[in-house]
Amino acid sequence: MLAACGAGLVEGSEEDFWDETRDDDGDPSTALAGNKRVAVDAGKTSDAELVQQLPVARSENGAAKRVVMTTQLPNIAKGDRVIAPAEVQVTTRCDIGQNAPGCNYNPNVRAQLRLGNRVIATQTLSCTKNEHHCMFVFRPSEASITADRDCANCSVELVMWAWHGDARSGDQDKVLVGGNDGNYLDNGKVEGDQARLMVVRERGIAAGDRAMRESSGNGTFDVNTNANPEVVYSHLLKNGDLEAGEQYVIEARVEANTASRARFSTEMFLTHDKNAADGNGLDKVAPSQIGEHNGVNCDGGCVARKVAVFRVQEKIAGPVYVNITARSAVPGGGSTRVTVKRADGFVRSVRYAAIYGQ
Repeated sequence: MLAACGAGLVEGSEEDFWDETRDDDGDPSTALAGNKRVAVDAGKTSDAELVQQLPVARSENGAAKRVVMTTQLPNIAKGDRVIAPAEVQVTTRCDIGQNAPGCNYNPNVRAQLRLGNRVIATQTLSCTKNEHHCMFVFRPSEASITADRDCANCSVELVMWAWHGDARSGDQDKVLVGGNDGNYLDNGKVEGDQARLMVVRERGIAAGDRAMRESSGNGTFDVNTNANPEVVYSHLLKNGDLEAGEQYVIEARVEANTASRARFSTEMFLTHDKNAADGNGLDKVAPSQIGEHNGVNCDGGCVARKVAVFRVQEKIAGPVYVNITARSAVPGGGSTRVTVKRADGFVRSVRYAAIYGQ
């Protein structure tokens, strides 16, 4: 059974190793790095998508598989834990109310993370015309694998393919990798730069070497439908300054309800201002922009997930926050009620101390 858009099925995931991670109450005073090492890589942060479209085949066996994103991993050793958080948005070529050849079915789309020829995790969605935009998000706990050999220059790839029995022959039908730039049926334009593939390499790291903080909220929050960003969560990364060499993995969940169909998109960024609804990130952090702006059409209820990694390059005076903003608008105009259920979401940060180096 395939999941509807926004509710991907994950295959091949391992148990959530964050569960035993210690609460972040400062660096352990007796901690020694020894052979413990961590490296985080945010991958390509601008226009990471290598393709703009996926051809829709009539069967999964006949579907052409496309490498949508890739990143290199230097110096992988046998036994290393490789974690590959990722986000990618896909869009049906037809929106609700549009009628054209190839518009009368919901394409099936599969996304698969691979380390070399090994599968890390797989998600499968059935993308509907009503939802139009579909998000694949691989959480850190769902996208990890233990390296079974040494590798001087391995690659992690996100591979995707699409199919449906009602697809037209000859690759006439497509799924867009990214969003539609206006009316795709008229202009054929795809809007990219809405995806990212990241990598974390842990060597000798145990649960107690990760320090976790988590923020949530109370009640509900109504988001305007004028496409203006509003802060739904602000998460304090640490009590005090961020130190050079610290590395972070961020994960967020935002749950929303809509009275009728509305575009619902989210963005995540670093800031010194917990009330900032927009931001250009911070200097002294790589990358300065830690996340992508992407989303779905929500009709009733939907869940948005965000993932990010970054490294602190120079000391940054605190406080530093991860802010999550939401934007909403009604396709074609109008208004509706869009409500974020703050108590049902969270922002979580996992911190690796500077002593663990790279």
